[in-house]
Amino acid sequence: MTSPKKLLTALALSAATLASVAVPAFAAPKISAQSIIVNPVMTSLSAKVWVDRDPSGSSTPNYRVGDRITLYTSVNENAYVYLFNVNPDGTSDQILPNRYSTRAGNNYVRAGQVRAFPATGDQFTYDVSGPQGLNRVLVIASRRPLNLSELSTYTSGQAFATVKPQTTQQLAQALSITVNPISQPVPQTDWISDTAYYNVTY
Repeated sequence: MTSPKKLLTALALSAATLASVAVPAFAAPKISAQSIIVNPVMTSLSAKVWVDRDPSGSSTPNYRVGDRITLYTSVNENAYVYLFNVNPDGTSDQILPNRYSTRAGNNYVRAGQVRAFPATGDQFTYDVSGPQGLNRVLVIASRRPLNLSELSTYTSGQAFATVKPQTTQQLAQALSITVNPISQPVPQTDWISDTAYYNVTY
């Protein structure tokens, strides 16, 4: 069985410090110039993400339509990993969590563990599809589970959730609300985000 129509690639969680000066814990998440949500507060939570064609996680590898991709990630602390592929046209696909993976809680990664997506035993593959162009992968790692009800929904029999926001800016704004809701916000020391890039060619 193949994956959702759009492929994903590079899961990217970084330990990069977003600011050199401490910011109050109540500071609102920010949207970068690339319309990607970032955490303005320093946190000890960090992660590394890479794809099979770039173990360093620092380049922008090329994939042709039809190629398969395996994503890898590790975190320095136990964390829930949420992964979205942002397509060249600005629409998004939710990669993790999903209902295809055989592992329960398939978006939970333990400290020091290297996880592959798809994992050994999963009955699906991730296959690249068009359109061609630069794709961005947005990852949020959180010490506590996030409520994605405002972001995505599953329909009957659907293994991958449909992302509601239709543009990159809308996705970033919705994610900002997800990690900083009016009631019971996630402490900003408990989450981090990052992006990675890959090219799709024909």
